[in-house]
Amino acid sequence: MNDIAEQAKTISELTGNSKLANQIQKGQQIVHLAQNVMNKAETVAAKLNSGDILGSVSELLNSSSPTGLQFTLEALSLPATTFSVISFELREGYSEPYCLTVHLSSSLDAIDASQVLDQKVKFTLWQSGKVERVISGIVSSFTQGESGVEQTHYFLEIRPALWRTGLRRNARIFQQKNLQQILTALLNEHDIPHYAFAFTDSHPAREFCVQWQETDFDFIQRLTAEEGIFYYFEEKEGIETLVFSDNAETLSSPLAYPYNPNKTAQLQEQTVGQFLKRTQVRHSRAVLKDYTFKKPDWVAQFEQSATEGEGQRQGYEHYDYPGRFKGSEQGKAFTRYRLESLRRDAHLGEGESNIPGLSPGRLLTLSQHPNPEFNTTWQVIGVVSRGEQPQSVEGEAGEKGTYFTNHFQVIPRYQTWRPLQRTKPKVDGPQIAQVVGPKGEEIFTDNVGRVRVQFFWDREGKYDDHSSCWIRVSQAWAGQGWGVLAIPRVGQEVLVDFLDGDPDQPIITGRTYHATNVPPGKLPQSKTQMALRSKTYKGEGYNELLFEDAPGQEQLNLHAQRDMNTVVLNDRTTQVGNNHREKIGEEQHIEVHQNRQKNVGGVERQKIGQNKIEYVKGDYQHFSNLETLLSSAEGDIIFETAGGKITITQDGQILMLAKKIIINGEIVKINCGQSLQTVDVGELLYNQSQKKNAWLAFQYFDSNLQPLPHLKYTATFETGEKREGQLDNNGYVYIDNPPSDIIQLEIRNNTQVKWESMFNYLDKILVKGVNNVDR
Repeated sequence: MNDIAEQAKTISELTGNSKLANQIQKGQQIVHLAQNVMNKAETVAAKLNSGDILGSVSELLNSSSPTGLQFTLEALSLPATTFSVISFELREGYSEPYCLTVHLSSSLDAIDASQVLDQKVKFTLWQSGKVERVISGIVSSFTQGESGVEQTHYFLEIRPALWRTGLRRNARIFQQKNLQQILTALLNEHDIPHYAFAFTDSHPAREFCVQWQETDFDFIQRLTAEEGIFYYFEEKEGIETLVFSDNAETLSSPLAYPYNPNKTAQLQEQTVGQFLKRTQVRHSRAVLKDYTFKKPDWVAQFEQSATEGEGQRQGYEHYDYPGRFKGSEQGKAFTRYRLESLRRDAHLGEGESNIPGLSPGRLLTLSQHPNPEFNTTWQVIGVVSRGEQPQSVEGEAGEKGTYFTNHFQVIPRYQTWRPLQRTKPKVDGPQIAQVVGPKGEEIFTDNVGRVRVQFFWDREGKYDDHSSCWIRVSQAWAGQGWGVLAIPRVGQEVLVDFLDGDPDQPIITGRTYHATNVPPGKLPQSKTQMALRSKTYKGEGYNELLFEDAPGQEQLNLHAQRDMNTVVLNDRTTQVGNNHREKIGEEQHIEVHQNRQKNVGGVERQKIGQNKIEYVKGDYQHFSNLETLLSSAEGDIIFETAGGKITITQDGQILMLAKKIIINGEIVKINCGQSLQTVDVGELLYNQSQKKNAWLAFQYFDSNLQPLPHLKYTATFETGEKREGQLDNNGYVYIDNPPSDIIQLEIRNNTQVKWESMFNYLDKILVKGVNNVDR
């Protein structure tokens, strides 16, 4: 039949007379039809002569259709001849499961639905004994209709195996998987073995992709729409394959058919009987914007404008936020996908034909249309096919012939059809989740304080460090290197909200207690307390800041489990209205770089369990308006400098050791009791150059500080000279112009006193300038 059309076209081009060409074409079609009828009669006769009754009946059924059409349906769980097709309607389109509705008749009047429902069936469209189209799907609906004398009517709805994905609603998480991996997992779970991916664009892995309270089918539809992917069904050698594609250039093998509006011609050959092209005003520009915390300063906005305006205004902008992308390449692609989906029918061709092979994903090369612009290759995006085989109806055989027709939609060959963006399901509000991490770990976080959680609706999570993506944690204050940081710990219960309600963008906004994670204190008894308590990492200790607000018991407690460091870069003022107590378990170190002042209004007491040591690089001064008492209950009292030492021993001795000992005073009293005393004064300073003006004086008194007069003494000097004398009435002895340093003073009494090892402190405290004093 295609040859007839080609011949008519040639005649029209040679003669320029299209009417003559059409008449010749019609004549040839009539001749061809007659030849088909004769051939059919011969075929039926031959089958009857050979005893092939079933084959002859089939040929007779086909003979009622001048086009040689025949429709059959085989239920794989029933005998092949169970059903006869009366009529059918097949609806197909890009990115949608086809739906084949078939009206059947059968000699069986009680076929059980379980024999057919959810089972595979095979619908075949024949022409002239040749298979033109096969639909292999599953029965989604089974209806038994009226029953006649010999036949019962049945109605089936047949859909692809992909339709089953709409029967499972789920909530689950996919992590670090790209779209192809997600689709593969879903299809395999539904036992869809035959599928293919024809991708030319990059579809990167998604860090966190949530199927949220939607069917697997809706999830597939949403993801493929987001990434500009369409799908269709392709049948080859009895195998139906689900094909996912992102570019029209992956389509191949065009079907070539002529345009011929002649109804008679359409009975004899496969042609396009009607064709029109529609151009429509659509969006001219798409703008998508988004945000990612990983690049907070990144201007994540991308724009895409239509290149073919067709005279329409250019201000029809589509703007969307969030654009659901986190990278530049993805942002550019998503923006292009969005505009192409919005303009997918800006240039749309529609037509009618009797071509059974037309289906979404096929290419149609049209010829012989009066408008040369239409004679090009088109891409089929949708088809609605109808057919009737009335001879299968009881009592109607032979009244009407079998016929087939379809209405189709096409777009330009290289325009990539994109599905419209689908509304993403939103999470209605915050959810409860549990912080998780690796086994044995208590704190599991990354460099920005994110944690992982186990959602309680997630049936696949294993309460480990793979249960979710890293999730950001809202803090009370957050700045660049400053703010509040409290990382939720493994096992804690947290409140998780979702940015813009997007299940793919969770954020932790709070924490909650429950029956086993109880708050600090004992509620409700401790209801007046507000506490900030931590827990020692992998331990039982804690740090705590506790406020007590009970009337009359207001208190602020600070507990540090181990160390506490306080850094004040300028002034620090502490004011205590009443008592101040400090208790230090071991050592205290205070370092003051400049001055330190301490004022005590009352009494200051120090109790030291062991030793007290003071180091003073400069002067040491001690002032007392009244008495100064230095007492040692058991040990010695020692005054020491680099050049001398005074020791008051616990057994009652005063030992002075120095290079020189100077005692200066109007009266010097020494109480030696009732016995002769020997005073070893060591080296008393004596200046020979001024010995005429030098003198020594001592006063001798008893234990009650009463002077002892008239006792005899002997003074021995370093030169060996000795001088004797007697104390005066007040117990004084005066030695004028001593020849050298005195080394021994003997006073005849009952007690002996020795002076030795004097400290250099004596130079400043006990004696001052005994020598060099003018009389």
